[in-house]
Amino acid sequence: MSVKISVIIVSYNVRELIIQCLQSIFKSKESWDIEVIVVDNHSSDDSLFQIKRLYPQVHLIENKQNVGFSEANNQGLRVANGTFIFLLNPDTEIFENTLALLKLHLENHPQTGIVVPRLLNSDMSIQESAWKDARLRDLFLDLFFLHTIYKVKAHPVEGYVVPTEIETASGAALFFRRDLPEKIGELDKNLFWMEDVDFCYRARKVGNIVYLPEAHVIHHSGKSTKTDFRIPISNQIISKIKFFKKHDSYLTFSSAVLLSYLNVLSRIVLFLTLSPFQKLAKQKLYAYVYTFSKLNRYVFLNVQNVV
Repeated sequence: MSVKISVIIVSYNVRELIIQCLQSIFKSKESWDIEVIVVDNHSSDDSLFQIKRLYPQVHLIENKQNVGFSEANNQGLRVANGTFIFLLNPDTEIFENTLALLKLHLENHPQTGIVVPRLLNSDMSIQESAWKDARLRDLFLDLFFLHTIYKVKAHPVEGYVVPTEIETASGAALFFRRDLPEKIGELDKNLFWMEDVDFCYRARKVGNIVYLPEAHVIHHSGKSTKTDFRIPISNQIISKIKFFKKHDSYLTFSSAVLLSYLNVLSRIVLFLTLSPFQKLAKQKLYAYVYTFSKLNRYVFLNVQNVV
């Protein structure tokens, strides 16, 4: 089957969100020329039943275990038939003309490797979704809580009114040609929470990344994951170290390890002090102690899986 666009969605226990997402896709102006691939990471709710009942046309891949976000997307890529690929989070809703605008941009701009829509929060405000490359400076600013003052990580997308080249985009919505993964490789499953940054970094070696403000996707950010600080904190910290190891010098990697240890230990002291007074501080204390253990296992035992 030859189609123009393959939409790939990774799902895990998000029944209401995935149904809402699929509903928006099949209302699209391009719905006649797309295939939708849902890769389910062994959900325990009735997501699969509802998808089969409401949208039998969806190509459903049912994993017998949770293989992770990156590998599940890679499974979708391997079976996709579209000329274009749209990696889309399940906690999103697309506008009626979103796919048409993204496709048109790539058709008219052969130098573009990835085009991304403007992400909107649930209240329709503009979501921060385009970042600059990860730098050692960012870890230093994080250590002293200076990242909130010196906002050097993100592109100022609120002011973008025309298509604008950016460095890195949110993995919630990435639109590219089918041959891009063949040129740069699939998503790196060892960079959980940094797989989009790494994919965009590699993609820029063969084409630019463009933020398209007239294309819109609502991203109900954070609603597709449970509140467990251990997973995001440990993965964000360790995946940044892995990214520097993969793309930078040994000196940069070593410095990233040192700064990460300082970050984790300083947070343990901080939240240990605050934990008798705040429930949130106690939860974060547990998360950073967990992260310290995982960091030791990665640095000294080379244990890659940090989940």
